[in-house]
Amino acid sequence: MNRLVNGFLLVAGALLPCVAVSSSLPAVSGKWQCVPESRPAQEQTWVTYDFKPDGTMSSQEWVRYQGEQQTQLEFNLFIDYRYIANDEDYMLKPVKLSREIIVDPNNSNPFDYAARRDLTGYRIFFKPTLQGDDKAQFDMWYHITPNQHFTMQCKRQTVA
Repeated sequence: MNRLVNGFLLVAGALLPCVAVSSSLPAVSGKWQCVPESRPAQEQTWVTYDFKPDGTMSSQEWVRYQGEQQTQLEFNLFIDYRYIANDEDYMLKPVKLSREIIVDPNNSNPFDYAARRDLTGYRIFFKPTLQGDDKAQFDMWYHITPNQHFTMQCKRQTVA
């Protein structure tokens, strides 16, 4: 189970940080539904980002890990960010984190105090590439691993 939790922290860290916007990039404002371009076979996940014109962004991440033909861990993660322009890239700084554990049969407790502290200490950089009005690709990386990028494929969500 420790491998699962360690994998969760890496994946959650990779997924938490998904997008950023500033007033100089209004085309990305609004809500986006994103999935990682690659992920482990035992993982299902999606992330929704809501970029606001006041320099904040809210995200909701859903993750499920399957193993041994059952769910090993399933949760929702909610993170509020401040974002700023950093040359041609953008930086996300987590300011608030909450979670909802849906299934955790092994009591792995992936959201203990140390894990939350580590997650909120991340700085995430990203560069959006728009692919029309309602599709985008977000190239992302952490401040501690700037050469290890990950890609999110995103679709703009319409408000009904």
